Amino acid sequence: MSKNDKIQYWQRIFQQQTESKLTKAEFCKTNDLTLSTFYAWTKKLNPHSSSTKQKVVPLIFPEIKPDQPLTLALPNGYLFSFPASLAPSKLQQFLRVLSA
Repeated sequence: MSKNDKIQYWQRIFQQQTESKLTKAEFCKTNDLTLSTFYAWTKKLNPHSSSTKQKVVPLIFPEIKPDQPLTLALPNGYLFSFPASLAPSKLQQFLRVLSA
């Protein structure tokens, strides 16, 4: 496959993912693609895209029952679960590690 063919292939993949309304992680899993390759091609084809920039996302905490876990879903498909009793300072420490 030539370089131009690869570029056209990945541009079609990105279009299909957008049209599918699935998250990138769901789309990659459904289509037997690795998420890391998907993001690598995103960066390669559009190095100044918004996916390479950090975004501030507001955290809205609904009323949580004591036995209900707090789940953090990242855009790259990773999910982290914490006990609802986790001290906010511990969550801040975790988030600082992720942003480092």
